[in-house]
Amino acid sequence: MVARTLGRLIASMSPRSDDYFNLFNELTACTVRGAKLLAKLSLEPDPVAFDLLFADIQKAEGEADNVTRNIFMSLHKSFITPFDRWEIKDLAKALDDMIDCMEDIPQRAKLYGPGSFTPEMAALGQIMLRATEKVQEAVALLSDMKNAERILTICQEIGDIESEADRVMRAGMQRLFADGSDARKLIRDKELYELFEEAVDRSEDAADVIHGVVLERI
Repeated sequence: MVARTLGRLIASMSPRSDDYFNLFNELTACTVRGAKLLAKLSLEPDPVAFDLLFADIQKAEGEADNVTRNIFMSLHKSFITPFDRWEIKDLAKALDDMIDCMEDIPQRAKLYGPGSFTPEMAALGQIMLRATEKVQEAVALLSDMKNAERILTICQEIGDIESEADRVMRAGMQRLFADGSDARKLIRDKELYELFEEAVDRSEDAADVIHGVVLERI
């Protein structure tokens, strides 16, 4: 009787396994929202509209930080977790890193001052959005390992998207150095290209964590 009562008490105090999946889904919702805003921002020539979109990206990033913090706090209260604790930490960090990198792009663009995004940067914004949506799709399937085959396929698709981003980035850099007589523009655009590529890379990093979680359980 005492053991049953204690067990119920512990269970009531501990986050359920599905709470983690809900939190991961909340986190990917923040990253997708940030990616949509950044994709729109990369096409926006108006400085006022740019600032409004940037503020919305910062808000999404702040919400992602709160969800990530909740995941880490839950780990301190949990006796049972759906995955190993280090896997939960790695996945939460990888997802949070995605939107952190997104925020870096308009932040750095504002630091350099006025200047539009190139067509290749706008293309990278769309590619990043696709990669982020794929991560969201994979995370949504993690609660049931019957989805393992589909999840692994999505991870491969994210890798293919990252390779596409590399090609677009190289094309943009090649055009930049071919046309670049303005040193300020060259420095600015080179750094922005690298930040766009890094943002897409973070999606692949998240996919690698998801891939590892699934392989351990099939």
